[in-house]
Amino acid sequence: MDLIKVIKERIYNSINVIDVDLIDESRSHASHYSTTVLPSHIQLMIVSDDFIGMNSIKRHRLIYKLLENEIKLLHAVSLCLYTKDEYNQPETEIFIS
Repeated sequence: MDLIKVIKERIYNSINVIDVDLIDESRSHASHYSTTVLPSHIQLMIVSDDFIGMNSIKRHRLIYKLLENEIKLLHAVSLCLYTKDEYNQPETEIFIS
């Protein structure tokens, strides 16, 4: 099973997505988290206007509920969730690995 592919498909099939960026950081955590299952650590950025009117907690709850089964297989997940306008603001700090 390609967990990265499953996560992306679940997101694209569940919300109106403008952009998704998923970065597998598992290898950079190998020194302190040993597992044979990959990925173990991911960064996930989603841009969607479905987030309009939601605060950060509601956005996170939506994605955690949406990816409930997949997140159980991971050690760490970092979420950055933006509306299109938030993402396009120059002062918005966007994660880049």
